This record gives sequence, structure tokens and C-alpha cells, in this order.
Amino acid sequence: MHLNKRTNLYLAGGVIIFAAFVCVFTVGFARESQAEKSDGNSKCYVCHAAMKTEELTVNHLAMGVACDQCHGLSTEHMHDEMLMTKPDLLFGRSEVRAMCSNSSCHKPGGGGSFYSLEDHDSKAVEEFIKNWRGRIRPNGRAVTHDSVCTDCHGTHNVTKAIEIQTGNEQPVEWAAVFNGSDLTGWQSSGDVSWTVKRGRIVAAPGAGGKSGVLWTKDEYEDYLLAVTFQASWPIHAGIWLRGTGHQQGAEKGVRIEIFDSGKPMAFTGSVMVPGKGLALANLREDLLDKESWNTLSAKVQGDRIQVWLNGEEIGVVRAAGGTKGKIGIYIEGKTASRSTELQVREVQIQKLRKTE
Repeated sequence: MHLNKRTNLYLAGGVIIFAAFVCVFTVGFARESQAEKSDGNSKCYVCHAAMKTEELTVNHLAMGVACDQCHGLSTEHMHDEMLMTKPDLLFGRSEVRAMCSNSSCHKPGGGGSFYSLEDHDSKAVEEFIKNWRGRIRPNGRAVTHDSVCTDCHGTHNVTKAIEIQTGNEQPVEWAAVFNGSDLTGWQSSGDVSWTVKRGRIVAAPGAGGKSGVLWTKDEYEDYLLAVTFQASWPIHAGIWLRGTGHQQGAEKGVRIEIFDSGKPMAFTGSVMVPGKGLALANLREDLLDKESWNTLSAKVQGDRIQVWLNGEEIGVVRAAGGTKGKIGIYIEGKTASRSTELQVREVQIQKLRKTE
């Protein structure tokens, strides 16, 4: 009899404990589920405070379009305090027009596939292009005939390429080294034909695998550099930093490579120091989009060179040598095919204060 009473008490206590656990778990799960629901952009502003006033974000939110409606709920990204996890959905430059031109957002008129200039107010667009062609927008991008939505609207990009503008240097506007029309301000060396087509610098290797460099006429000391390019593969090209302006004398500078190397294994964004080989090897092949445009960024300050590819930092090298030099676009033909071609759409530079 006493055993049955004690057993019943144990069972009752177990039921109570289990019920309490279920209640706590249910409440916690409900709160977490509620926290993950779309409720504006408050959860995004915790890390991305600048987006509170950013044009594209503000305008979309006013129409009821929050961040997660484009980028997904991105729960893991939101909970990653180390900022290593990407949002559920990200859109490369080549995907922006298609993403914006869906039937529930900016449906193109006339049966078109993409929302285009024809869908805008023609007078306003003409005035906008007249004012901004050849100049840099506040988002650091230039306006061309084939610009995507985010070139003109807002500063909707959270990348390390933008972060390199901050620091101790005085804020200075980006300046376009390439005017989008001709090669004014540039001079070539070597046996490569450099032309401008559709607002782009276009180069193909010379006959017999000959190489060449297109140099700026001006020299630069400390600066931030951003070069937007597209290439057909296989290719070996690159961007010279602080070169001499002569192909045989370029060894006084360093070169950011545009290539796929097998021995040693390295990819675009690696840094080559003449006479020493690769001083910095990018081992991430996935950072480059071989089907679209890419941006190489560099911070050149003193003997320190920091490199990014499409907003992802490759690393830092120290390179002794000249404190001033020219910027050069390089292409060689030893490993090229008949279809190998390099196109450069933008070359932007921001001068920095000289380091002590």
C-alpha cells in the first residue's frame, strides 16, 4: 500500500516536471519563431545601421518591401556574430536586372524581359545621364549605357570594397581615370592593340603571344584603386601598381594578377613581385565570376598593399620599391587563345594622404 502511494507520487511529480518543460519549450519556440518572422528591417539594422537611411532600402520599405523579401529570412546570417555566414540570397551584378524585373516588382513594359530605360520617364533619365556620365555616383559607381539598377539607385552594397574608404585618410571623391570614351590620359607599351568599344577598354594579345601594358600618364603615390573588368578565358592579365610606364622597367612595381595558375596554384587577386614571384596567392577560385564583371580593389599606402576581389579581402603584402608610379593594365599572349580578350569598364582612384 505504501509502495503504491510512493509510486503514484513519483509519477505525479514526473508528469508535473515534464509538463513544465513542455511549457517552457513551447513558449521559447514560439518566441523564437515570432522573432524570425518578417517585421520590417529592425533585425537587419542591428548590424547594418547605415541601411536605415539608404535610398533603396527606405524607398522599398515605404512600399512594404523589407530586406528579407529579397534576401530571404537569413536566420543563420542574422545569428552569426562573427559575420561569416552570408544571407540566404545574394545577387551578383549580372543578376540584378532579372531580380528587379519580376512581375510583382518592376514589371517591364512592351513584353520586354528586363525593366529598362524605356520604362523610365525619358526626360528625367536623359537629364540624369547628362549630369552623371563620366562622373562617379555617391555609391562609387559610374553610369554607362548598360548600367544596372544599383548603379544609379542608392548605395545598396555592404562590401569590404566600400569599407576600405574609411580610416584616417581625408575623405576625397573617387576620380575616373578612364573617361569611357577614349584613351586620353593613357599611353601604351608593347605589341598589343588597345581600343575603346562601347565605353570599355578592350585588349587582345598581340600576334605570336606578344604582351603589352596600357599605362596612365600620371603617377600616383598613396591611393585606393578599383578596376572593374571582364575577361574571356584562358587569360593572363593584371594590374600594375606604381610601375615605371615601360614594359621592361615595370619591375619597380607590383602586379595584381588576373589568371588561373596551376604551378603554384593561385587565382585572380594574387600579387606578383617581379624577381620574387607570388608574394600573395589567392586560393579561392569561387571569388571570381568568369561570366560577368568583377572588381579588383587595392589600397596602396607606403610599402603596404592590400587587395580585395569583389569585396572579399585577399590579403596584405609589403613591397619595397618606389613610392610613386603609374597604374598599368597588362595582358600577355603566351597562354592565350584566339578568343582571349580583356575588357575594362571602370578605373577609379582615390588619393590618400602620404604616410609618414
